[in-house]
Amino acid sequence: MENTQFLVQMLSYYNSAFSKAGRNSLMEILLLSLYILVFLCITGDARIHGSVPEKSKLFELYQGDSGIYRENFVITSLTETGCNLFSGKWVHDVSYPLYNAADCPYISTQINCRPNGRPDSDYEKWRWQPDGCTIPRFNSKDMLEKLRGKRLMFIGDSISRGQFESMVCLLQEGIPSNKKSMVNKTPLSTFKALDYNTSIELFWAPFLVELETNKEGKKILHLDSIENNGVYWKGADILIFESSHWWDHSGGSSGQTWDIAMEGSTTYSNIDPMVAYRKALNTWTNWANSQIDFKKSKVFFSTMAPRHSSCEKETEPVQNTSAYNPPLPPQVPILKQVLSSTSFPFVMLDITDMSQLRKDAHPSKYGSTHPTNSGDCSHWCIPGVPDIWNELLYSFVG
Repeated sequence: MENTQFLVQMLSYYNSAFSKAGRNSLMEILLLSLYILVFLCITGDARIHGSVPEKSKLFELYQGDSGIYRENFVITSLTETGCNLFSGKWVHDVSYPLYNAADCPYISTQINCRPNGRPDSDYEKWRWQPDGCTIPRFNSKDMLEKLRGKRLMFIGDSISRGQFESMVCLLQEGIPSNKKSMVNKTPLSTFKALDYNTSIELFWAPFLVELETNKEGKKILHLDSIENNGVYWKGADILIFESSHWWDHSGGSSGQTWDIAMEGSTTYSNIDPMVAYRKALNTWTNWANSQIDFKKSKVFFSTMAPRHSSCEKETEPVQNTSAYNPPLPPQVPILKQVLSSTSFPFVMLDITDMSQLRKDAHPSKYGSTHPTNSGDCSHWCIPGVPDIWNELLYSFVG
């Protein structure tokens, strides 16, 4: 508001100057134009945007209506440009999928649905259409050029693993076999495109904070300890964090994936998992704020990929979206609240709502080479929805 008032005052001043010098003074007009351009650049109102050919609109890739997206430490708003990349619809597109699963040897059996016997393939042929703009189609050569000399790392659980494998499949197809490599180790798996000096990595950390097993076989979740994991993350150029599913898994004596949670010397034998989740996120934000060089590294955080209670008979996305209003997983508002209070720049990949519409895209009973009646409605087939998450990520990677 103050900037706007100041600009109005300056326009008034120059209007008065024109009256004295003559309204046809070319020099005055040029000086005024130059002044306004410099003013807009300084205040950040002249931002570089991506063009959208279909509707001749411009879109800003950083959303600020909830303090969620930041660019250069400044919260900006999509309301001015009319586009939210994470609000839209699924459009059937026969040009998808973006790769042939049979040509990608890096897909885990659990999400390699068609070789496991899934008879339909239409779940692979949907692209995401945001409201008000269009995202660029994933281009593997262009992405490899953007990643030349860089490390891109996914950090999280099996959802991150699926997105990692999707990204590798998207990139590897045009690379000769002697120019690429894959090393699968715990906790770090690495795919390398040798000619590009590029690595795509997966770091297994389902809680982000550290989980250890003591001498008695008890699993201890350290809610305030992340440094041992963070050693691997430092220096990566692009970091995509995700942590949600393991926080409400069943198992262990306390009913959770861990037996004991600790914060300093305080021990919790039966802590509310969402309370623990918030504590872990605060640990992560403190670590990120002190350990990441945001001038060199770009940080993303994905919201929860939703589970569905049933998915076996689903063959297409939810069509009647106005009547479909599933409850939001509690991890999502907690994540947004915690991260909105930070001051460092990051992008939240807000994939929950768009993925809620894809009941059809889970392995269901085709999560193994011997299909059973038990359906997996948590993970995602690839090719499929994780490719679209990566297509959105591609929009942000400069």
